[in-house]
Amino acid sequence: MKIVALVLLAGGCVGVTDEGSPWEPADLVGSAPPLRAAAGCTLRIASWNVHKVPDPEALTNALLATEEISRADVILLQESSAYPDEAEPRTAMVADALQMTWAHQPVRDLDDGGVQGNGILSRYPLERVMVKTLPYIDQPYHSQPRGAIAADVVVGDKRVRVMSVHLDVRISISDRIRQLDPAVSTLDEQAVVGGDYNTAPWQWIEGLVPLTSSEAVLDRKQAAALDSYMASRRYDSNISPDTVTFPVPGFPMRLDNLYSRGVKITSSGVEHSDGSDHMPIYVDVDLCGS
Repeated sequence: MKIVALVLLAGGCVGVTDEGSPWEPADLVGSAPPLRAAAGCTLRIASWNVHKVPDPEALTNALLATEEISRADVILLQESSAYPDEAEPRTAMVADALQMTWAHQPVRDLDDGGVQGNGILSRYPLERVMVKTLPYIDQPYHSQPRGAIAADVVVGDKRVRVMSVHLDVRISISDRIRQLDPAVSTLDEQAVVGGDYNTAPWQWIEGLVPLTSSEAVLDRKQAAALDSYMASRRYDSNISPDTVTFPVPGFPMRLDNLYSRGVKITSSGVEHSDGSDHMPIYVDVDLCGS
């Protein structure tokens, strides 16, 4: 009853107000990277929400300190920042330090004058780099625009489309799927989608109050439900819904994942890093067996 009363006093509601934008060419794309090795069959793709490590030097050091993510050929970033008094987005600064190419998508304004968004780092050239605004979900508190950035990673005579995406926090699984669907449903047959899906294991009441424990009758397995939806779009996942990528004390959960369609996942994992509040994740995909 207390929860219901709080919601009524807030007087808020949640709703998808538009269908987002079509895919459009990205403005912020780096030059081709210096290749470190000949193209092979295995491509390692990682994903990391780096909100807690906005400083590019700190993020570079955090990436280099990891065992598995530091070996990634492609790194999908969420909540990577850019500032008007800096010559390039911080996605680009990290890419330069790691000798990779990059692409960046500004998404939402920050209180300190910066703009936060999604990024792609790659040891291989990026082509056909596109960005998309996702459906906007109006909420009674702290509504934010959301976006996705996609690009072809060109590995010798092979290529695979990758996408970095970041979804809303306080929404039901049905709205989460409605926000994601316009992006994943329009990708190529060979694609890897990674990001922060914010699949917390509880239901949100009017975008304000989480129902936890026994009160959460619905949406307790948002991660599993999202996996089922992605499977209906023929995307495979190798990271279990019970895997922890966001280790909140008392409420460990999988908020992040990587999905693959048309390219086989041969291995995957979660790296335990102290850099951010999210754990970076990765998959290895077989480009030759697809």
